[in-house]
Amino acid sequence: MTNQSMKTGALSADSSEHEGEAVYSKDYWDLVLEQLAKRKLFNVGMAVLALLYGLAIFAPLIGNDRPFKLVAVNYGEYDSAVRAVGRLSTVALDRIHDNGPDLSERARLSQREVTAVSTRLELIRSFLPSSDKVAVNEFEASLIRNHERALQGETTHTVEEFWPLQEKAKSFASDYASAPHGSEEGAPGKHLVPSTRYPLAEGLGWGSIAFMVLWVLLATFPLWNRLWNHLLASDRERIRRARGAKRTLCLGLPALAAVLWVVFVGGGAPAFDVSPFKRGLTDGSVIALEAPIMAPIPLGYAETHKEEGFRPPTWTASSRLDSEGRYMRGLRVAKPDAITGYLPPATPVEVRYSEPWPNAPHRHLAGTDELGRDFFVRLLWGGRVSLAVGILSAVLLTVIGVFIGSIAGYFGGWVDVLIMRVIEILQSIPAFFLILASLAFIDPKEVSIPPIFIIVVVIALVRWTGAARLVRGEFLRLREQEFVLAANALGFSNMRTIFRHVLPNAISPVLVNAAFSVAAGILTESAVSFLGFGVQHPEASWGSLVNESKSPEFWWIQVFPGVLIFITVTCYNLVGDAVRDALDPKMKS
Repeated sequence: MTNQSMKTGALSADSSEHEGEAVYSKDYWDLVLEQLAKRKLFNVGMAVLALLYGLAIFAPLIGNDRPFKLVAVNYGEYDSAVRAVGRLSTVALDRIHDNGPDLSERARLSQREVTAVSTRLELIRSFLPSSDKVAVNEFEASLIRNHERALQGETTHTVEEFWPLQEKAKSFASDYASAPHGSEEGAPGKHLVPSTRYPLAEGLGWGSIAFMVLWVLLATFPLWNRLWNHLLASDRERIRRARGAKRTLCLGLPALAAVLWVVFVGGGAPAFDVSPFKRGLTDGSVIALEAPIMAPIPLGYAETHKEEGFRPPTWTASSRLDSEGRYMRGLRVAKPDAITGYLPPATPVEVRYSEPWPNAPHRHLAGTDELGRDFFVRLLWGGRVSLAVGILSAVLLTVIGVFIGSIAGYFGGWVDVLIMRVIEILQSIPAFFLILASLAFIDPKEVSIPPIFIIVVVIALVRWTGAARLVRGEFLRLREQEFVLAANALGFSNMRTIFRHVLPNAISPVLVNAAFSVAAGILTESAVSFLGFGVQHPEASWGSLVNESKSPEFWWIQVFPGVLIFITVTCYNLVGDAVRDALDPKMKS
């Protein structure tokens, strides 16, 4: 993918529309892309990074216990809602009509119960036929009307409606009890109708959608970039000016997709919890009329199989289990006590809906952790945290370093001296210990900020000094150039001169530093999480997964996250080396 992308950029710069046409002059970025396209290690590194980011971004669609589509009757959910409506309605009415002096105050206290009743009635209506929905709507309207009148102090009307409504609330659970599945039409109870839901989509947030669209745009860049350039091939200057439009497309389309997702779907919270649908399909409380569409790996991020705790990868011989759930090979084979002959009872493996059979090689590709959670799925979801910390911290520290370094290098004098002294003080303290000290005094529960953002901010505030020194050095070299003197002579403001004229010419070393900063951020987050200061359960990162066990017996716990960290950091270093060489004029042939 990346190799084709780089070659496309070079071809769009070098090729001419007609044979024999003179090759147009290459600008700086044409030469940079041409140099990058020639480097195999750069292309390999970008391809591997694209794969890792793709797996992390699409982790909810790859490993999840939520169905993509579910056409079913959820008897367990319906019966629970019916019981709750009767109980909550009775409590709300008792609050409103208690013989106390503050009727309006009690009505305000009952607002929580009334809201909960409305939520559950909405769920109940989704399973009832149209003929039964009318009575439910009337009950809800009467309860809300009674509550609103009580808020206004109209005691006469509320008392008149109280007793009939109270009787309906008490008998609601029996009146709307569900009829057994498959029973005849005349059987007692309500005959439920199936509803169509998309549980996995309901658990996706707008951020996940935005990054999915962004990844697809970047992955298919060689295709649509070739088509775009072909339409503009008659004018090379239009191709160059289109670079800004392409950047706008890559940023604007994901943002638009996120907005549309929030408007039409709602954008729920990330699906870290255990889905009730899979459990219901297993025990029969959810009756599916169509085969549910499950994720390729139908195992949840936090779904536990305690009988499979610390189970090796199921493609290894040591993970084989007999029908009773005992290990057949390896160190964990159950042996009777030498004196008493006692053999601990075995716990059979529970195979839930859509799961592979216990000894299937692909049941747990990377083994399980202490609670029997699938380690491969947690690796996928953990990559979202580790890779996001690397990118976000690199962007933030680069922005801070560029701004402060630009000010120091452009103005010089006492401003430069003051900023440099601050940088020297920060660099004299080991960055990792400064990060640990900062995190130790920050309680995520008190500041109400997710730990991932705290780690990003702390890393950026500690490591911005490198980017600032690079930018300062470039500004000291460029501020006496003719184009800077001309800008000052024309009366341009300092901010315009710095950010529109000098900074674009000093950006090369910043890009190289940003690539290495991503790798450093991933390593820092992994080390911090390994020590217990990073993300907490049920979330995970590659660093926190390594800390799941330190026993060599459970080798997969350390090997798989460690290999992923090593591959990611190595690829970023390869990319950084290639970008540094491509931006160096001495390396261009």
